[in-house]
Amino acid sequence: MSGIKIPMRYKPEHLEFEFYYLPKNEIKHEDVSKYCSWVSKNYALICKEGMTSELNSEWILRTYNATKMVMASTLLLNSAEYCIENNVLSAVPYLLYYSAFNACRSLIYLAPLSVTKSLDGLIEISHSKVVNIIPDIIARLNEPLSIMIKKQLYELRHERELFSYNFPSRGLTKEPDFRGTVNLCGVLVELAELTGRRLQHYIEKHFLSDEKSRIDAAKTWQVLDSDIISKLFTYKKKTEKNKEEILWIDREDWYRVDYIKRKVKYPCSILFTMTEGMTEDFFGAWYREFCIEEGFNPDKGWNIIFPIP
Repeated sequence: MSGIKIPMRYKPEHLEFEFYYLPKNEIKHEDVSKYCSWVSKNYALICKEGMTSELNSEWILRTYNATKMVMASTLLLNSAEYCIENNVLSAVPYLLYYSAFNACRSLIYLAPLSVTKSLDGLIEISHSKVVNIIPDIIARLNEPLSIMIKKQLYELRHERELFSYNFPSRGLTKEPDFRGTVNLCGVLVELAELTGRRLQHYIEKHFLSDEKSRIDAAKTWQVLDSDIISKLFTYKKKTEKNKEEILWIDREDWYRVDYIKRKVKYPCSILFTMTEGMTEDFFGAWYREFCIEEGFNPDKGWNIIFPIP
């Protein structure tokens, strides 16, 4: 491990978070410094005209959804482990792939890039675009790690597509690489946390550095855009082609977003966006009281890739 201690903090880039998967994959401080310089430079370009209600609302959307993607990846990884241990192997290719897919999305949400033409496009980003964008982002950190992750993503996607379209009679083509997928997801979500922390730092430094700027912010750009924010708790269910969509509101998401709107008011990293109530409700939604003792328990293994409170 080239003398790298695990876990470790990359200071001053992130003072509050202990990284495990980045140092495990031999990411050194100079890699992190180089990556953070790229992130900060691009955030500066995004905010060059100043902070606005629309921009603030967009990045609150990004940080909130990135946080949910970390929890979703965690839930699916634990589901995959349960299926492997209990011989429900037919579900494993899907669970491992979508664990990685959601971890990828957590990073894409927070990366200072315009990867789609609209927020709706970002929310509904295609699988192909995700697999192509992620290696480019990782390459800003470390080129060999980028190559490794690209290979893993293509393998996971191929295995999922194999059973989506062909479903070979022999079953799985190889033993599920659960630990490798956990490592992949861990790297992605830790990098998402680092990226989000640099955004939070940039906003606090340039737009919230003194009492006057904080008072002005509360009256101007911290008044959120309702059209953007409503995308966080309003969902669409499509029926038949060319038929009307069914709209519904998730009350849990509405409650969490309303708290951010009232109390936080600007985008913070995943670590600071997560709350105990948020995580308990998210995982608790997948628990059934009538489950047998040996059944899947969504309340276990929360910290498999991220220190979820």
